[in-house]
Amino acid sequence: MKIKNWKLKIRSTHGVTSLATMLILGSIIVQIGLVGFALSYYLTTSNAGVKFSSYALSAAQAGIAEGMLRVVRGDYPPSFPVTFLAVPGIGATTASVSICDDPSCESGLQDNQVRISSSATVFLKKSSIVAILDVHPATRLVRMISIKESL
Repeated sequence: MKIKNWKLKIRSTHGVTSLATMLILGSIIVQIGLVGFALSYYLTTSNAGVKFSSYALSAAQAGIAEGMLRVVRGDYPPSFPVTFLAVPGIGATTASVSICDDPSCESGLQDNQVRISSSATVFLKKSSIVAILDVHPATRLVRMISIKESL
């Protein structure tokens, strides 16, 4: 009889630790999800999102300016990264700049025209700018035809 009661007692307390473990792991997973949701909501709806978007736009504009300088000099690779000074709280901002002087890269691009596109990302906010320049082949005089923010 004692052996039977002993076996029944072991079976009755067998799943107690797994229940506590599942409750602890479940609460940790729920907390991680809530923090992720709160952080994404904060970055998309608060002033921080506007600030990051303006930083991305200014980095893309600086990338266009750097691309224009390289077009004037005449020594530009097809694409290159441009790293800017560190912004307090964000760090260094990088804009990816590509320069194309071939009419096959954009429809409507004529001879002696150059297309510069610059895109920068700060956290989740991305900004892209495209500029079309007219470059005189002899004097390297640059005239901006259009500049627009693209999505």
